[in-house]
Amino acid sequence: MSQVAFWAPVRGHGAATSNVLAVSTMIALDYYARIMITHTKRTRTALENAFGRPSSDGNLLSFSEYGLDALERLLQSDKMMPETIQDYTKPIVKDRLDLLPGSRKPLADPDCFREETLPYIVNSASRYYDLTFVDVGDGYKEDSTEVILRNSDLIVVNLSQNLELLERYFNKELWTESLQNKPLLLVLGDYDGNSRFNAVNLARKFKWRQPIYTVPHCTGYLDACCDKNVLEFFLRSRNAGPGHSSYAFITEIRKLTKALLERLGLDSKLMQERGA
Repeated sequence: MSQVAFWAPVRGHGAATSNVLAVSTMIALDYYARIMITHTKRTRTALENAFGRPSSDGNLLSFSEYGLDALERLLQSDKMMPETIQDYTKPIVKDRLDLLPGSRKPLADPDCFREETLPYIVNSASRYYDLTFVDVGDGYKEDSTEVILRNSDLIVVNLSQNLELLERYFNKELWTESLQNKPLLLVLGDYDGNSRFNAVNLARKFKWRQPIYTVPHCTGYLDACCDKNVLEFFLRSRNAGPGHSSYAFITEIRKLTKALLERLGLDSKLMQERGA
């Protein structure tokens, strides 16, 4: 059971949140695997909003009954077990993809969610789920971010095609200590393949001998994120053929998911694909 962190060194570059949404949803639809996705922020994020439409049965729990705050209460009462975490998540794809919403407690709250609690819950979840994805956002200012990066089996580094940012990253100016000696996957988010600074040229420029994966710019996907219907987008587009506006995006997401699974040593375990 593996933990994967999606991290970006600079805010607004790399599209870490939209990338982790795409990867987790694609795996949930293509593979038989149990997946949990969560984040480190203290506010409702784009990650939660992407799946924000109510379920058809209208039977979602009130927020106080699920999410990190509910799990923290369970942990404090010494009743939290890895297999019970699922009961406090929001199901996105039945028995495949669960969303664990973040804390809603304001920083001024005397019972504010403790920084050390999230890494513990994520680590516990990794004992139940095949894959646990954590959107740690940008930088490494929060204590929980550093711990989660350190505990992760793989870190997906989300970058843009901004040359100044890339130079600072490859010079390790933007590195955090947790990236040292960790398996890394480099991804260019919101990618423009027609740019002079494409993945091939950038790998050559920075003498990077490992693959650089890409998530092409896709208007339909970005609209789906704004419309809170990411799952519906993938259900419509996952079998898109050449010539379809989403084809390049879906193709590259599948390349990234397969590479991610192989780096984790999970591909043989999850090879029963459904319609991929």
